[in-house]
Amino acid sequence: MEKFLKRSKTDSASKENVIDIGNINSGSESDIGFEKIRTRKMSSEAWAFFEKTKDGKHAKCRVCSQTYKTSGNTSNLFDHLKRAHPTFRELPKPANTIKPFLKNVETYANTSERKQAIDSALMGMIASDVQPFSIVNDKGFQKFIKCLDPRYELPSRNTLQNVHMANLHKKIKDKLQDILNEVDYCSITTDCWTSRANEGYLTVTCHFITNEFTLRSAVLSTKKLLVATNHGSDNIASSLRAVFNEWGIMEKVVCVVTDNDSTMIKACELLQKRHLPCYAHTINLLVQDCLNQTFIKENVLAKCKRIVTFFKSSTIAYQKFKDIQATVKPYSLLQEVPTRWNSAYRMIERILLTNDFISTVLLATSKAPSPLTADEIDFLKDLKEILSPFENATVQTSLSSSVSVSLIIPLTCGLFQSLQELKGKMKTPEGLQACLFLIERIKKRLFPYEDRTATRLGTLLDPRFKKEGFRSVFNADQASKVLENEMAAICKGHSSTVEPSTSQSMNNEPQQPLLNFMKSKIANKVRTSRVDAIVYTRQYFENENAPTESDPLEYWRYNANDMSSLKICATRYLCIPATSTESERMFSKAGLIISDRRTCLKSKNVDILLFLNKNDWITQ
Repeated sequence: MEKFLKRSKTDSASKENVIDIGNINSGSESDIGFEKIRTRKMSSEAWAFFEKTKDGKHAKCRVCSQTYKTSGNTSNLFDHLKRAHPTFRELPKPANTIKPFLKNVETYANTSERKQAIDSALMGMIASDVQPFSIVNDKGFQKFIKCLDPRYELPSRNTLQNVHMANLHKKIKDKLQDILNEVDYCSITTDCWTSRANEGYLTVTCHFITNEFTLRSAVLSTKKLLVATNHGSDNIASSLRAVFNEWGIMEKVVCVVTDNDSTMIKACELLQKRHLPCYAHTINLLVQDCLNQTFIKENVLAKCKRIVTFFKSSTIAYQKFKDIQATVKPYSLLQEVPTRWNSAYRMIERILLTNDFISTVLLATSKAPSPLTADEIDFLKDLKEILSPFENATVQTSLSSSVSVSLIIPLTCGLFQSLQELKGKMKTPEGLQACLFLIERIKKRLFPYEDRTATRLGTLLDPRFKKEGFRSVFNADQASKVLENEMAAICKGHSSTVEPSTSQSMNNEPQQPLLNFMKSKIANKVRTSRVDAIVYTRQYFENENAPTESDPLEYWRYNANDMSSLKICATRYLCIPATSTESERMFSKAGLIISDRRTCLKSKNVDILLFLNKNDWITQ
């Protein structure tokens, strides 16, 4: 009897301590742990997988943490379960817990500085590392964030995209606008491209030199053309004009760099802006003309491509190729890409490097293509020798972090001189034929750069080259006259005058009363802007050239303090890039942004993400 009474008492006490977790979510009449909670029972099956939020108007899924409005019923909740968790009736019901009530870990308020700082850093990571917004829904990422800071609650995908991305975009855009407002001159690169979602875009990048003589590049826009179905020059010109007006740089643009497409050239004419053909694209056309010659394309180049294709398509042969290189640094083979000439150069370079291993595998493998002969190897070596200077020139002029327009004329002279010297070193008649062909193509395609104002003045204003960077003395003298005209206009606009030095004043001071009549003449003596331009340019050209490995902007930053008009010309022309590769690099970056995980990304968000990705230097 005593045991029965004791058990009954225990059961009764246990019942008194029962807490209905479902009732906790709907509100309680008293504090937990002090007396029994009496609340309305939630009878719907959905509440086994949801819990109400603090405001009582929303419910949070216990499985995936998604939040939905209840609207007084559970229709939204069941709709979510059917879509996101179709087998929810078979899933074990999430265990109810009073841990949040017993262990009170408050999350950061949305207005707290810590929360805002982490949100901003998260958005910056997504933009710079090209991550999708859905990363906030990835379980592993959520666990990682909770481990770093349990008080931080990740924003939803919509909040990240519609709020934080918009705020960061506005912040960087305002700062870039302030920078461009202080710039007097800038240049533009632009190109059209098609995304993986088969949508056409026009990317516009801006290049300028700051007051501290630092070369900067920024993406201004990656948008569809004003008329998406029209890729004509009129529509491209109108689209570019809209971008220029948006940023207030229409009068500051000194040059537009594009590829050699006639539509782009015509668009620049409509905008009345100086056009410069992309040097890398011109080299590509030049070398492709050579590689498409029958004695190269259909003979040795085609055979190289067949060998690479064989190894790429045969796992057994490729494994043998890697195994046989066990004693040395292993190399893989590279295939040619028709749109890039340097891919053919790198394919040839890699084949010559691994030819012994290639031949060993091909001879020991059935149904394999025949190895390269000794004559073909000699021709490939000749081809590598004559293409190597073009590869070097392409790499040097494609850098966006340093001055490149001034390299065009000197590199063209170097290419021509290198091929002239290589003529007598060719081992095969095919190599000599290719060399002579490229020399003629250089004269046709690259020599005209020496007649363009942008490249002429860029070379003159680079203290490494000056007049010595030109192939033709006549062209150098003509360019010098153009520079004098530019400087004269600048001096006249700035009312430039030259103050006589103290020593000059003393020397010119009359020593006898009979010479006092000269004072008024000396005081009224004014040097014209043309004279100033001639004096400054002569003084600049007579100074010693800067070392070839030096930065020309460093020269203009610290030297020539008394030649302000030359400095202004330097900021005007040295900001022009030699190639349009900066806008083309956005194609590759956009390919990562418009990925398989987000092919339906809106064009507005594509523009913003590329803008944030490229212009992250502004917030550093």
